[in-house]
Formats: sequence, structure tokens, C-alpha cells
Amino acid sequence: MENGLNMLLKHNLAVVNEAMIDFEGQDLAKSTLENYRCNLNRFASILSDQKLKFEELDRHNLLPVLNVAKYSSESIDPTTNDGRNCVRLSEGRVRNLFSSLSSLIEFLVYADRMAGNPVPAFRKRYLKSYKRSVASTVARFKPSTSQIRAIILESYTIKNKTIHMLFAKTGIRKDTLRTMDIDGLNLTEKWIRVKPRRKRSTIKLPIDDECAEMLHRWLHERRGYKGASSTKALFLNERGGGRIGRNPLGSLVKKAGIKAGLHDESAGRSDIDRKYTCHVYRVWMTTTLRDNGCPDRVIRYIRGDADHSIIDHYDRLEWDTIAKEYQAAMVSILAHADEE
Repeated sequence: MENGLNMLLKHNLAVVNEAMIDFEGQDLAKSTLENYRCNLNRFASILSDQKLKFEELDRHNLLPVLNVAKYSSESIDPTTNDGRNCVRLSEGRVRNLFSSLSSLIEFLVYADRMAGNPVPAFRKRYLKSYKRSVASTVARFKPSTSQIRAIILESYTIKNKTIHMLFAKTGIRKDTLRTMDIDGLNLTEKWIRVKPRRKRSTIKLPIDDECAEMLHRWLHERRGYKGASSTKALFLNERGGGRIGRNPLGSLVKKAGIKAGLHDESAGRSDIDRKYTCHVYRVWMTTTLRDNGCPDRVIRYIRGDADHSIIDHYDRLEWDTIAKEYQAAMVSILAHADEE
């Protein structure tokens, strides 16, 4: 029996290695690859204990797998769901695990080793997002202009100041900012170009004089960073000159929020009104533009939201209009006194 379990584990780990080669070929971020490997190795062990191969997963046997995976210990009995002596993982951690599993099965489907992927339907039924229940009752924290001003002024480096400023003036998400390159900046005409992503349809965005000046200062200082001349990444990490990581970027913003008294470290996952994250800048930008009369369609363009109707596909929104409306509605953070 033990030899059989070892053979199953070896098989499942071999599948993980094959999938990782496929993921690396997709040019995924290093942090994403590390997360996938950690999660999938865990599933390889869980499935082997349950005498299953990855290729044998279906909607009937995924629930027992979930009952094991949602606890930090794998010794739980899935038939009794007895986890009294185990630490239960957060909902987000469990969803992250099954997201990795879904990616592996998509690889097996692509390789014609499975007929279909049962994970998406399973996740929809058993792993519902907390956002569905709290989004209508809890509003994400919106910092005031003076609070963002304090965050920027109290940042120690030009790099950190520029990151906060760019988040606020564009409303871009964390992954979009970290993947920006220096050749995507036009500080003379005041626009930036970002890489297309799943949640963003817009790649050219306006910026104002204040943001352009901060970016100019950062480009000057960036030249002194190790490896700056050999990489096109706009923001570099502190170690070897590579692109800044996703987690360090989020940590940078959170630490600034803690220092300013705007982030509650004891806040739960759903307490989005007590957290200072990269996303609060998106809220600030959207509200600022709307309060100052920027047309909704221009705001949707800047946010990268999908068009609302078929008419939007044919009624062209000209760049001059976007830039003009943005410049008229955006405020200066460092010079603007809070009027609230």
C-alpha cells in the first residue's frame, strides 16, 4: 500500500513539474510561479493520500479534496470534516489554492489528457467570494487629498513618492504599475502607456504636470540603481536591479498607510473600509474626476473599464478629448489644500 502511495505521489509531482514548464513558457511572474508550485505540490500530496491522480479529478471527488485543502493540516478525515485540531485557512487562501489547481487542469486539457476542467463550476458552487456579500454594504476607504499629500511628503525616497503619485493620478492596479517600462512614458506630451491586462482595456493614459515632474525626478534617480541600464522596468527592486515585485509594491503602500494611521492591521478580510491598499488610489481618482465634472465615459476609459453599450464601440472617444477632460478635472495633490 505504501509503495502504491509513493508511486501516486511521484506521478502527481511529475504532473506538477510538467505544468510548471508550461507556466514558465507563458512568461508568468516569478512570484506567480512560486505560488503555483507551492499550491500544486500541496495538492499532489493531498490527492496521493486519497489515491487519486490529477487526471482523475471530477466534480464528484473535488469536495473531499476541498475538505482537506481548507485546513493547514492534511490529517483531517474528509468523510467527517473533523478539523477541530487543525487551523482553517482563510477563504482567500483556499480560493488561491483552487485557482492554481484550475490552471494545472487547463494544462492537462490543452495536452489532451483530460476532457474538461471541473474546477470553475466547483469554485462557483463552493468557493463564493466574500465580495458578493459585503460589496453592497461596505465601501472601500477613500483617502482625502490631504492624506495622500501627507503620504507622499513623508515617503523617504523619490521612488516611493513617485509610486504613490502614479497610483493616485492614474488609478492603475498594482500589477499594471509593476509591469510598466521606461519606454512607456512620454513626459513631454504627458501620457503613459501600460501593458494590456485581463482587467484593463486601456493602454494609453493621461497624466498631469505634477505626475510628469515626479516621474522625471524618479528617472533621474533611477540611473543610480544597480542594473538600471540593463532593464527596461520603470520601477526596480532594491536588490539586484530587477523589476519591483508584486508583494513589495503592496507592502510599500500598506506600510505608508500604517505610518499615517490610515491602515488598521487588525482589520479582517472583509473590512475594506479600514485598509490602506493600492486600490484606495483608484477610488480617490475616480471620485476626484467625477466630483470635478469629468464625463463618465472618460472616467471609464481612464479606469480601463469595458464599454457600456454597443454605441460606445462606434462612437469614438478622441484622445484630445480624454486629455482635455482629465487635465480640467484632476487636482494637484502637493499644492491642493483639503477642502473637506
